[in-house]
Amino acid sequence: MRKIYCQKCEKEITSRKQLFTTQIFFWVAAYCSTCYVERIKSVSSLAVSNTPLNGKYSNFLAGITVIGLFMVFFAEIPYIKIPLIVVLSLVLLMRIYSYMRFERHLPVVDASSDINE
Repeated sequence: MRKIYCQKCEKEITSRKQLFTTQIFFWVAAYCSTCYVERIKSVSSLAVSNTPLNGKYSNFLAGITVIGLFMVFFAEIPYIKIPLIVVLSLVLLMRIYSYMRFERHLPVVDASSDINE
């Protein structure tokens, strides 16, 4: 397994529970939970997202995006079809990229290990 390090403090991230990935323009960065709460959570703009790319909300958003892509694909409005497909695909591709680059290299922490921490 590949080692993942925090973008800010350069501490090794050892589990998915500690990992928070964020999007800065089209660049995805990994942060530990401490650095994410301290620095990234307070910043929000068009360039920096304060919502992590990994987590339940992002998984829900990816599912809604897939449904939206199917709906747009079968829509009969040609001048808006291509831009919507591009925008919705970017949302989905950023989530997939976050998983492929960071999350798949980290172990999933089960409920029994959360009690011991």
